[in-house]
Amino acid sequence: MSEAMVSENCSTAADGIKICYITNGNVGVSFDDDDSSGPSLLHDITVVVVTIIATCIALAAYNYHIHCQIQNRKKNAGDDNDNETQPAESEAETLGRSALSQLSIAASLAHIEGMEASGNFLSGLFAQMWHHTNIAVSNAIKETLEPSLKEMNLHFVKLDLGSVPIQTTNMFIHRVDLDSVHAGKTTKQKGIQIDVDVNWNGNCDVMLQATINRGVKFTFGVKSIKLSGRMHILLGPLTTELPIISAVQYGFANPPDLRLDFSGAVKTINSLSFVQTQLVKVIQSSLASVLVLPQRMVMPIDLGGYDYLDTYKPPVGMVRLTAVSGRGFKIQGRGPMKDIPDVYCLLSLGASSDVFKTSRKMNNLTPSWKDEHCDYILYDVDQKIYVQAYDWDKLVDSDDKLGNAEVSVRDLFRNNGTMELELEMKGRKTESYVTVLAELFHLSDQVYSFSSLMYEGKNQLCGLVTIIVTRAFDIPVPKEDAATHVKVVYGEGSEHEKIFYTGTVADYPGLDALNPMYDSVFHVPLTATMLKHRKGSHGDSKEYDWSRNNIVFRLIDADGSNGSAGRGELGKFSVTHESLRRAYKHSITETRLIGGGGASLEFRVILSGMQSESEKSQWAARKLSRLGLPQERIDLPRSMYGGKYERDTNVRVTALRGRGFLKEDDVLDVYLIIKLNSQRQTYRLEDQPPTWRTATIKDDTMPQWNETKDYFYIEPARDFLRVDVWEENAHSKDECLGSANFSLEKLLRKRFLEMELGDESSLTKSYVTLMCVRL
Repeated sequence: MSEAMVSENCSTAADGIKICYITNGNVGVSFDDDDSSGPSLLHDITVVVVTIIATCIALAAYNYHIHCQIQNRKKNAGDDNDNETQPAESEAETLGRSALSQLSIAASLAHIEGMEASGNFLSGLFAQMWHHTNIAVSNAIKETLEPSLKEMNLHFVKLDLGSVPIQTTNMFIHRVDLDSVHAGKTTKQKGIQIDVDVNWNGNCDVMLQATINRGVKFTFGVKSIKLSGRMHILLGPLTTELPIISAVQYGFANPPDLRLDFSGAVKTINSLSFVQTQLVKVIQSSLASVLVLPQRMVMPIDLGGYDYLDTYKPPVGMVRLTAVSGRGFKIQGRGPMKDIPDVYCLLSLGASSDVFKTSRKMNNLTPSWKDEHCDYILYDVDQKIYVQAYDWDKLVDSDDKLGNAEVSVRDLFRNNGTMELELEMKGRKTESYVTVLAELFHLSDQVYSFSSLMYEGKNQLCGLVTIIVTRAFDIPVPKEDAATHVKVVYGEGSEHEKIFYTGTVADYPGLDALNPMYDSVFHVPLTATMLKHRKGSHGDSKEYDWSRNNIVFRLIDADGSNGSAGRGELGKFSVTHESLRRAYKHSITETRLIGGGGASLEFRVILSGMQSESEKSQWAARKLSRLGLPQERIDLPRSMYGGKYERDTNVRVTALRGRGFLKEDDVLDVYLIIKLNSQRQTYRLEDQPPTWRTATIKDDTMPQWNETKDYFYIEPARDFLRVDVWEENAHSKDECLGSANFSLEKLLRKRFLEMELGDESSLTKSYVTLMCVRL
């Protein structure tokens, strides 16, 4: 596996602004001068996003009455697509059938149900807001690109996006599940995803100045921009408290198509054409760093209920790509100059900088690479697979391109994971074909793939480490000086060392610099080679040296926004690979002290193995919870959120409301009995009794109690509240309608928590909401 296969994050610093790009999280921006436009820009973006959300909700409500018809239409269309398969060679068909057992879930991912819309309402919304959007986005582009342009001796003279607004078409709205892991248990939280095509044919007015040397400068412009791509807007998790949506995430599934029409010197002087190419690369790179999967912009909406650990959307899994074979390649030249092509292919996925190169098949018009594979992290089935075919030329440095093709993973899975793609050259078909195969592997808490021969091949992965940095507490720096970020190092000092940075959080209105939220996630793909380094001076020990896979967290204070000098490293700690292997479900979530100044850092690290569909089914049937290390001790979780273990905490619990209390045609009279279940054997005399009954709310399917009780000296990580819901009957015995257990630790973190009631056999579709705060 080449080093390029593991993605890395980077930070770029320049005079006046510091930007740290993070994976799948926010962009941390810190300005050196106090009169920057950062807060106003954030306000404008917030207004735009909240308006879009409100409109999307209205659209969903308006279209609800045609939901069933649209579902049936899409299902029928999906069945038709399945029948219209591309012709493929028998070898590819055989491989496709052998992989079919692994693609059952892949096929279900490719066919999803939802609601279609034209996207016209969003286009109209952008049209009405375009004046404000122009200013806000122009500022953001200038601030984001200026550092990179300075390295090319370029700077903006003028930046105006013009009068043509962004157009949106082909909208698809569907529900998604967001996995929430607490104490090793995975629960599903609902979200809504909006997939929409974004097209912009802008009549912009952009002027840049290039400096060749001290005395030579020239100005050129960009008179039009064409940008198109498919954007995902993820709303969730959804709650039953206003504003309903906890956060918004948005980004492109694949790098958007970008075309610039230049004017001025670079258009007329051929020697300056390199500027055009470099400028396009800079813009594409900047977009990919923040707005193309795996990166997403994240914006909290409900700050009271927002929790990045619930908002984070994990990868779909791993996908193994194979360029199975090719056909239709032609002999070049005539007579003694005939050249039978020496064909090889380049494969890549989405915005990954990781490009897999097959072997060269010398003098072959029907090459085959069926035994050559490469694994990628699959973040969304709408990511595209890019294929390029080349003819190797040993006499010159550059090889001849034979064509390129692309296909989305979704379309590939709809076709049983294999498809023959016709190559194109400059938009023209070449009558040459390459057959591509994709296999889906699941991420699993079973880590036997670390030692399985099936996952030891060249360019193959065996697992994944997910590192989530959510927030820090009690930064020991004056608020006006604080500007902190977290540096994460995987495998420090080893040949596979990987370094990541969160964004920098400084003192600005609306930001808490002493309790900063980083909301960053990083992924480290694992290979068998990374995990099999043995101990001993010559690697001759039977034991593996897992210290080469430890994770080091460093809290760093940079120069403050007020010009104060940074204090450097405030503290560090490590999460060992061995502790991850021992941890329950190989997941550690903690709030751990970092440094000696009293600061603490909240994080989650997940160690995942890989499973094919058949492997997953086998282990589920055998009811194995672990495999690979049966002799090791497993550390059971003592807390949902780990490290910050609290004792003798005083809390106030409020029984807020319920819903769904209807039995046949009878509206029920409902009351609650709430009992504290504690690990303590005795209570102090001053403690109140641990059980209380609410008032009875009569004839109301949505009762509201709004009754409060204080609890003293509890242990949130261990104690919970049992809520029993009863129907009051005047002439017979009261009837229990269901029960639910509320974790006090989770209730304190969420503040508001709704849970569905259950009886002895099933869930009841009735709900109760509690609120909890510290005293």
